[in-house]
Amino acid sequence: MIKKYLIHLFVVLILICQIGVASIPPHVYLKLNDDVITIGDTVNLELGLTRGDSIRSVLIYLNYDENHFQYMHWASGWLFRGAFLEGHTESRINDSGEPDSIVILVGINTESNYSISAPGSLFKINFVAIDSGNTTFKLDSLNFINPDLRFISGTFDSLAVRVEPSDTFPPDPVFDFKVREAGSGKLNLTWRNPSDADYQGTIILRSTRDFIRSVDTTQTIVYQASGSSFTDENLVNGKFYYYTAFTYDEIPNYSKAVFLKGEPKGEYIYAYPNPFDPNDGVRFSVFFPYDTYIDITVYDAVGNRVIDLYKNVRIYANVVNTDLEWNGRNKRNDVVANGAYYYVVKTSQGDQKIEKLAVLR
Repeated sequence: MIKKYLIHLFVVLILICQIGVASIPPHVYLKLNDDVITIGDTVNLELGLTRGDSIRSVLIYLNYDENHFQYMHWASGWLFRGAFLEGHTESRINDSGEPDSIVILVGINTESNYSISAPGSLFKINFVAIDSGNTTFKLDSLNFINPDLRFISGTFDSLAVRVEPSDTFPPDPVFDFKVREAGSGKLNLTWRNPSDADYQGTIILRSTRDFIRSVDTTQTIVYQASGSSFTDENLVNGKFYYYTAFTYDEIPNYSKAVFLKGEPKGEYIYAYPNPFDPNDGVRFSVFFPYDTYIDITVYDAVGNRVIDLYKNVRIYANVVNTDLEWNGRNKRNDVVANGAYYYVVKTSQGDQKIEKLAVLR
């Protein structure tokens, strides 16, 4: 009843007034108490006057998007302190035939010897942000009555607002990030992704100078997806490459950086996993840029021959051979003890390579 009475009273004031124009038309501004808004934030929107003649009454329709904000309550600013006030929300159909969400605010001063003068605050309205995105607060109806009961035309602002998602926490970084040669001019990167529910993918950046410390899309992005391996090709043998991996969510929030350095070579031998458990075994990868035959022999830490593992194995040029394994047993078929071992690869051309291997069970 009070609500309808106040609105009707204001309408009557407009109908009985003599239409005129004030020498200084009012100007209403909108201002938020916080420039950074995320989902769940409660914000205070202030409607205030920067200029204008004395005011007896005011009627304002504030249009807002209820998909992004939910109206909570209002309070008077100091310009209308002690006056009759009313505020409530309604929905109406706009010129496009779509529903608008509005807050109707009415301020009426009934004392003939008192008027309200700019500048100052008219109303303060509280909202809570309920969804992210761009939205606008807009004053689409604004009416003033001065102490002589004359209508005063005014101007007003709209306020563009960006609501950010409330999720500011990135997923965990990748782990078990490893690199190994995949052939001449190639490196194979493998990793394990986190189990976070909001994990969307992994981005890997590459540099030839140093590790990239933060996400910078102007740098070389070699991988961006949700897999767990990637082969970087067309690299220069003997040159170091620096990789930085970040995980990200849909916002996107980026995880802490994980770093890895690799060097492609024209020929190589590689054992994985290392250290290894004899129950699981170890696999050798061998690559040469020319056709050859190889022997593989395993020695212990003091140089004793443990086992002649392979003899005259054919290796084709520029093809990675991954069919070579060792089960961690010596020539007597006994499981070797924990510790350091060396495997020696000899080619039919007389080349020899020695690499370290560890047994741990």
